[in-house]
Amino acid sequence: MNRYVLVKAGIDYNGGMQRFRKKELYEKFLLSFPQDENFRKLEQAIAAKDVEQAFHYAHAFKGIVGNLSIQKLMDAVVPLVEELRGGSMEHADELFAVVREDYEQIIAVLHETPVEE
Repeated sequence: MNRYVLVKAGIDYNGGMQRFRKKELYEKFLLSFPQDENFRKLEQAIAAKDVEQAFHYAHAFKGIVGNLSIQKLMDAVVPLVEELRGGSMEHADELFAVVREDYEQIIAVLHETPVEE
């Protein structure tokens, strides 16, 4: 994977490498990120105005994003998690819109970034 492209997209590649210790392992988990269901389930819970489920999925999503060092997405999801943690959905739609935009950008970059041998 092209580190420059990943870093430019908001992924802390060095931080991820410190956590995973092996390039192949880190990149394997980065490439599997689009298959994780927490984002889609979060989207459904927000649409249903289910604050409890939305918090559950937002918190799980935040953990995955943090472990993968996807910093741009982490910066977007933390305010949403805190809103939901407080039991409020007052700003959830607008906060989720930012998360969705950043998520879609990261997914696009991951799909476009070839694996380097």
